[in-house]
Amino acid sequence: MVTDTIPVEFSPLPTTREERGRQIAQLGGIRPLGARYAVPSQSVRSDAPPTYLVDLVEQTCTCPDFELRRLVCKHQEAVLFWLAWEGTVNEHTGEVVLPKKRKTYKQNWPRKPGAGRNPIPLRDAVFATVMKVYTTLSGRRASTDIERCEERGHLGRAVHCSSVFRTMEDPATTPILVRLIEEAAAPLAEIENAAGQFAQDSTGFSTVTYDRWFDQAHGKLRAEHAWVKLHVMVGTVTNVVTGVKVSSEGDCPLLPALLAQTAKTFRVREVSADKAYLKKKNLAAIEAVGAVPFIPFKSNSVGMRSKSEPWKRMWCYFTLKSEEFRAHYHRRSNVESTMWMIKSKFGGSVRSRLPTAQANEVLAKVLCHNLTCIVHAVAEFGIDVGFGKPLVFSEHTSTSCAALQANFDGERGGE
Repeated sequence: MVTDTIPVEFSPLPTTREERGRQIAQLGGIRPLGARYAVPSQSVRSDAPPTYLVDLVEQTCTCPDFELRRLVCKHQEAVLFWLAWEGTVNEHTGEVVLPKKRKTYKQNWPRKPGAGRNPIPLRDAVFATVMKVYTTLSGRRASTDIERCEERGHLGRAVHCSSVFRTMEDPATTPILVRLIEEAAAPLAEIENAAGQFAQDSTGFSTVTYDRWFDQAHGKLRAEHAWVKLHVMVGTVTNVVTGVKVSSEGDCPLLPALLAQTAKTFRVREVSADKAYLKKKNLAAIEAVGAVPFIPFKSNSVGMRSKSEPWKRMWCYFTLKSEEFRAHYHRRSNVESTMWMIKSKFGGSVRSRLPTAQANEVLAKVLCHNLTCIVHAVAEFGIDVGFGKPLVFSEHTSTSCAALQANFDGERGGE
């Protein structure tokens, strides 16, 4: 006859040495001696030592039982129990006293909804992104410099390179960088306003490292890879960028937008550009802000037959005062110098792969350039830059600006 049996969970009974070790631990008296432990003896013999030394690292004990068997003895078991109970054994009653539970208090931590860490502050994310571009290194190699910025208090917390990449790929970063470029150019307004001369041009940043924009612009390059085109208007005294846009559009239609961007902070008195910007609307936009255009005419330009009054005025200046016109026009050479400054310091190519990230990387290069222009102006014109305080112009700066103003007014015949 076969009967079904119900399986019973079996748990092994404690060994004799384990039970005696528990008793020794409950009695207390175990003392740590460096890396060893002194365990009191339970023997009633007069010749027995009062304590035995247990070494848990070497798994040894000085008792006769261990010397004979070379296995775990009751004294070793006692030390293990004593460590597990953290020595909280009442020596009088032999009961284990559990440690009191620490009182805790609820905290109202501000967190974003859902799982995960709090988002990185926008200020820290943009700062780390610009810092990464400034180092001209890859994201991981630039992490060390970003951590140094945190140590110096420039960042609330270090930003991981993956967060830097996400910030650069975010379209919302573009208007922030443009605004920062404008703010970085504003401290040099007094110096640039003394001359009031501005120039516009465009250049390209390669998505690879083995091509030149010169070859691309002049039709000598047959590569199929994309270029990131940068349009800028610069002040011809300090080479600071006053208007900026990253776009694949043609040069001519963007002059009014960059001019308006510049006129918000600067007093524009002259605008020079090459023949690519020769258009009646551009001349009218320049005169609308109270400036004089210096754009050379093409060989097939109609001259005085045009119905545009700004066109006729510039044609008269171009033909009757050719040398003076060309002297003002060649102030645009400074925009070429600005392009060279940006590319030589921060690279003529971009590391990013997505179009939005490429545009933001180029804008970050321009922002870094404007900051270097401020540093240069501190040494050349004596600007007192107190970070976090209003900008202060020293007496040397005011004298230099007055000299520039008198010089340019003399060139214009006191107009």
